[in-house]
Amino acid sequence: MPRGLILGKLDPDLACAIALGLVEHNFIVTNLESITIHDEDFQPLGHQRDWLTDEDPLDLATREYLSARRQALLAAHQGEADNAWAAAAGLATREVANRRAVEARAMGRAILEQRRVLESARAAGMTVFGDGDLSGKTRKYGAEVPTQEDFH
Repeated sequence: MPRGLILGKLDPDLACAIALGLVEHNFIVTNLESITIHDEDFQPLGHQRDWLTDEDPLDLATREYLSARRQALLAAHQGEADNAWAAAAGLATREVANRRAVEARAMGRAILEQRRVLESARAAGMTVFGDGDLSGKTRKYGAEVPTQEDFH
């Protein structure tokens, strides 16, 4: 069943691709709670709360990704604690959250590829990250950006 446009302007699958960091769009800001669309002067055109549903698998993967990224960010602050045990727990929490985020992003990418959303974004001239690279490294404008695995 087709989903309605977010704020009457934005395809929800493309919104998920942006939230997952797979498609670049400078005028759309997403988080777990809401999505905001801006004009070219970065003035808000619209704001919608609760934009991710519980019925669509892409929305579920996107929610898991955003939730895991938030948990990793919060754990990073815990990792800076004065207590060594708290710092170690923060690092462990961050590692688990980062793994969850990577898995959710991969699931979201697979759904987006199946729905041909990334193909449509490319055809529309949008920057799609990770194109043509099965190793998981990000490519933009033909340049390879190192990932964390490159430093181990």
